[in-house]
Amino acid sequence: MSLLLNKKEQTYEILKDRILKEYYSMGDPLNIRQISEELGISNSPVREALNMLEKEGLVIILPNNVPRVVSLEAEDMFEVMQMIFFWMTSSYRYCVHTRKQEEMCLRMEKVLRSQEEAMREKDRYRYSHDSIYFDRCIIEATGNRRLLMQFDHIYPLFYLCTLYIHKSEQDYEACLCQHKEILEAAREGRNEDVIDSLTQHYYRSDWGGEIAR
Repeated sequence: MSLLLNKKEQTYEILKDRILKEYYSMGDPLNIRQISEELGISNSPVREALNMLEKEGLVIILPNNVPRVVSLEAEDMFEVMQMIFFWMTSSYRYCVHTRKQEEMCLRMEKVLRSQEEAMREKDRYRYSHDSIYFDRCIIEATGNRRLLMQFDHIYPLFYLCTLYIHKSEQDYEACLCQHKEILEAAREGRNEDVIDSLTQHYYRSDWGGEIAR
């Protein structure tokens, strides 16, 4: 039983890494038999791993259809970003109210340095990871474990959205610039400027929909 569980977890990690590293593209079919043969395991751990990935939103499994990597439309990305925006703005306001801004800014500063380094090295995967972890600093500073668990649960889907959004060097530079603006405004206590920067960061008019301030 434990060996089967181990195979399931290992398969899950392999497939998840392949999706997040774009070995599989959005919408690609995931043939269970082919994956089983490639990994030298039975079909069962592959099915179990795909079920786990479905719960994270990375895989779509429909009855009588081959499982596929999720394909994100503009509306899907808007909804993910809108959800993150709500979490971020509420968390930031809470940190201001509870005077946790200094701790939050120290976390953000450390991640921002790593993000700058990833950009210099043109490592888009590390850059996307650090970009999300910059946002995570605000959630983490609240001290709310359940909220942080929810953020971490949505991380893989958020990561895919981030990869899709950052298509050019200009996109990377714009994101980094916004993060610097957020950090500077938070340090100086310009709280409404932080909210404005978060709004610009998470809202793109070409996705449709509106984010209320």
